[in-house]
Amino acid sequence: PFVDLTSFVDAADLETLDQYLKEQGIGPYFEQKHAEGRMCVFPADGLKYANAVELRNRDTSGWCMDVFHSFNGRDDFKQCRAHRGDPNTWRANGNSFLLPGVVEFIKRLPFFEQTGKVAIIINDANDTGVEHSDISLDDLVSEFVWIRTASSKKRFYVKHPVTNEKHFVEREGSPEDAAMVGFFDDHLKHGIVPVDDPAQWSIRVDGRFTPEFRALLAEQAAFGPQTNPTPDDGGKGLRGVLESQTNGPCFLMRENEEEEEVWSDEEEEE
Repeated sequence: PFVDLTSFVDAADLETLDQYLKEQGIGPYFEQKHAEGRMCVFPADGLKYANAVELRNRDTSGWCMDVFHSFNGRDDFKQCRAHRGDPNTWRANGNSFLLPGVVEFIKRLPFFEQTGKVAIIINDANDTGVEHSDISLDDLVSEFVWIRTASSKKRFYVKHPVTNEKHFVEREGSPEDAAMVGFFDDHLKHGIVPVDDPAQWSIRVDGRFTPEFRALLAEQAAFGPQTNPTPDDGGKGLRGVLESQTNGPCFLMRENEEEEEVWSDEEEEE
C-alpha cells in the first residue's frame, strides 16, 4: 500500500542527512542540543502519537486568515489539509534556521513543484503510537513523502485497504532499518510498533507533486475508500482525485473562483 521512492533520491544525500540528524541531536536530545529549539506534541485522533520538530508554522497573518475562510473546526481542518503543500501558508520558523541541513535536503528532493509543511516526527523508546488515518475526505488526497534515514529504528506500517494487513514501510530485499523514502495514501490506517530504542524519527514533507510523480503515484499507489464520488475524480475514486489536483485541490480552486466572482461583483457595484 506504499510506493518506494528511495531510488529517486541520491544515496549519498540520504547518508549525509542521516549523519546530520544524529549530530543535531534529533531524537530525545534535540532541545538539549539546541536551547532555542522547540519540540511539540504530534497528535493523532486526539491522542499523542509522537513528538515533532516542526520546521514551518502555519501563517497567522491577515492574508492567511482571508484565504482559509473557515467557518468551524471541521472546516478549518479541511482548509488546513488543503493548504498543506502551500509555501505561502507554511512559513519557516526558528527550527528551520537551526536545521539548515534538513532545509537544503528538502530543496533537492525531485518530487515537488513546491513544498509547504515539514515535520520531523520523533518517537521515544517503546512508544506504541496511535494507529490512525489522517483524513477521510472524499475530495482530497494528501501530497507528501515520508522519509526515514538509516540510523532511525522506527518501524512504521501502513494497512492494506482490502486485506487490512500491516505492511511495514521498508525496502524489499534490504535490512528493516535501511533508509526509506515513500508515499502512501493517508486515508489508510497507519502507525508504529514499539521499538526499545530512543533513535526513532521520520520526516514528512508536504507539497505539490510534479506532473511526473503525480502520474507515477496515481498509477502505482493503493488508495483508501471513497464514501461519495466527486465531480473531479473521473470515476476513479481517490486515484482520480490525486490526478485532478494539478493546480491544487479542485474544491479549493472552485472556492477561489467563486470568491473572485464576488470581489468582481463588489467592485462593479462600487
